[in-house]
Amino acid sequence: MRLKQGDYASATIYHERPIDLAYALADYGAERLHLVDLKGSKEGKICEGKLFADIRRSVNIPCEVGGGIRSLDNFHFYFDHGFELGKDFVMVGSLPFVNRGEFEKILHTYAASTLLTVDAWGSAVKHSGWLKDSGYQVEALIDEMQIVGVTNFLVTQIKKDGMLEGPDLPLYSELAQKFPAIRLIASGGVSSLADLEELAKLNLYGAIVGRAYYEGKITAETMREFTSCHNS
Repeated sequence: MRLKQGDYASATIYHERPIDLAYALADYGAERLHLVDLKGSKEGKICEGKLFADIRRSVNIPCEVGGGIRSLDNFHFYFDHGFELGKDFVMVGSLPFVNRGEFEKILHTYAASTLLTVDAWGSAVKHSGWLKDSGYQVEALIDEMQIVGVTNFLVTQIKKDGMLEGPDLPLYSELAQKFPAIRLIASGGVSSLADLEELAKLNLYGAIVGRAYYEGKITAETMREFTSCHNS
């Protein structure tokens, strides 16, 4: 399912069986799947871990998985069930704000596979399912997280998420220029191949495609051709 601007009341269900969708995307040559446990994100615990582990083992392509990650044991769960260190990512958003000590324990073992989700409303960072203010601005948080060893960042512009209005290009351009050493993934607002082309010009690590795919604005075939072109 998909939300608009992080609003759980706006959820639209597109597929009843996520694993079937994962198979379909894998058949089209997907190189990575983005899996979010929305219930887990809201409740602060893993709720769909078994499903995500089944998807990872079944399609055998790298995944980034998140929602409800609150402990080192949560990381152990995924990497004990088919995820590979340095190849797959586990997303963390709230933990640096609610339990910094536990977050730094995770980095000690899993820094290469930790994907910090920086969820921005404008330039202000939100957490806990986008429901709480962190007190940080995006650039200040990335600065601080680099110091403790984070290299992978997924930055979502909540205002753009699920709206099909185009990504926040000025935000990603500024971050790419200021933080050239990080692996930066853009999320929110991608609505067309033209949006992906504009993001590719910024030399980002990747971009999330969600609602645009579900509503046929970007097809799996188009994404395969785009990826092939930009990897050659």
